[in-house]
Amino acid sequence: MSFPGIALAELLADNELSTQKWQAWFAANPAALDLPCDIYNSSSVRGLLRHLFAVELRHSQRLLGKDVIAYEAIPMDSLDGLFAVHAQAVENLHGFLAGASAESLQETLAISTLSAGTLHATRRKLFVHILLHSIRHWAQLSTHLRAHGYKTEWAKDFLMSDAME
Repeated sequence: MSFPGIALAELLADNELSTQKWQAWFAANPAALDLPCDIYNSSSVRGLLRHLFAVELRHSQRLLGKDVIAYEAIPMDSLDGLFAVHAQAVENLHGFLAGASAESLQETLAISTLSAGTLHATRRKLFVHILLHSIRHWAQLSTHLRAHGYKTEWAKDFLMSDAME
């Protein structure tokens, strides 16, 4: 028996909408980028964004069978540069979904990670990981920013998303 579920494209759309809101927020609050931050061993919010977008880009490249960019090669000097990394990852993810089949989603990949060595996961699991990883870090960042006097004024729950009706 099959059960209805949330399509990967719907989760990706929610990620895109959320990240657009964050980009606009950081454009209005650029000082927040350099706020000290120790989430995932980052020294600043800028470093956390680099980590978040690096995971999106590097794993999206893996899904497509492309060469994976070195973590150190991912720019973090400007807001536009950081969010351009996200834009490239989203383009990759859309490209992956456009060509994905039920069979390709079940293919297992060997994934060389910076922190956990080599892991094995299906392409479907890796795709979902990319999005859940981002959601978790955005939630951590939202709490961190609020604790340091920076408020965001939009609902972040999936229930409030316009990505899925």
